[in-house]
Amino acid sequence: MFHEVRVLTPQGEVKEVIPSNNLSNSYWKNFEQSENQISLTSTGRGKVPRWVKEKLDMEYAESFDTTMASS
Repeated sequence: MFHEVRVLTPQGEVKEVIPSNNLSNSYWKNFEQSENQISLTSTGRGKVPRWVKEKLDMEYAESFDTTMASS
C-alpha cells in the first residue's frame, strides 16, 4: 500500500500531489518490466576453453593415477 506523495517547492508550497493509485501502478509496471528482463538460464559461468580443459585433464589424470596406485 502506498500513501499519496506531496511534492513541495523550496518555499514549502505544494507543487504536486501524486495519488496512491498512481504510485502503485508505477511500481507494478516497473516490477513487471524488471521481471521480464530476468533470464531463467544461468549465464554466470562461461565455457572453459578446450585447451584449458585438456591441460587440466592431463595434469589431474597423472595425480589421480598416483593416488589410485598407492591405495
